[in-house]
Amino acid sequence: MADPDAFTGHTSVWDALAHPARRRIVEILRCAPAPTGRIHETLEDEGLSTSRFATLRHLQQMREADLVLATRSGRERINTLNGSALYEATIGWLAPPDRSLAASLHRLRLSAEENAMSLTTMHVTQSIVIAASREAVWRAFREHPSQWWGAPYTLLDQPGSAIEMPVEIGAPIVEHSGSHRAAWGTLTEIDHELTYAWTGNMGMGGPSWGIVTYVFADEGEGTRVTVDHSQMGEIPEGVAAGYDAGWLDLNERLRLFVEEGEAYGLAGTNTAPPSIG
Repeated sequence: MADPDAFTGHTSVWDALAHPARRRIVEILRCAPAPTGRIHETLEDEGLSTSRFATLRHLQQMREADLVLATRSGRERINTLNGSALYEATIGWLAPPDRSLAASLHRLRLSAEENAMSLTTMHVTQSIVIAASREAVWRAFREHPSQWWGAPYTLLDQPGSAIEMPVEIGAPIVEHSGSHRAAWGTLTEIDHELTYAWTGNMGMGGPSWGIVTYVFADEGEGTRVTVDHSQMGEIPEGVAAGYDAGWLDLNERLRLFVEEGEAYGLAGTNTAPPSIG
């Protein structure tokens, strides 16, 4: 999670954005730098500034917040938007996994707005029966994911990587190696020993968003584990078949870990079991 204290360092940016005239200045400067005179004319035409002095005060507050950088060009002052300050005060303030999820959602929205017809959907389901109680299967699934989740279904591809399955709603499902962290998604539903679901990009390269739901149900003396994965976005042809095979592989690795204590995940051989390969 993000450090709450980090937010206080960006209050000047949020104060600067509190006024509609200053938000309009951000919109003006998004496209290109602009001289003060042109900015004032735009604000005056739109009824957002009553005088040139008022416009100068708005620009001064934005410079003090580091949102706007000003340079001289002859007799004119050219104003430029400082995108890095805006980024750090918004999405940049988030922890890296949350930042990655927010960026993925933004790319998906842009893709949908530019060409909705390019979006496709994917839905795959895999199910397996494991000869163990729901309690044992749940414990192996949530507390020891690195024993069964592994290559090639990884984001970092680094030695010593591990997977974390949180229990707090809104927390990221994280893969980490040292200080390097990457998120598979964000936990959206959990019901102890029954359901575990998260939403996210799920490792797809392009803009996409989906939900993965694991359901655990008693079946005879064992437990049926069903994973359901739905995704929407720019999904290349053939990807669904790859994810279908991937969930089959991971289910089998989970079964072997629970039933036989064999680890084919990041903390073990990190390969597909012979029954899959």
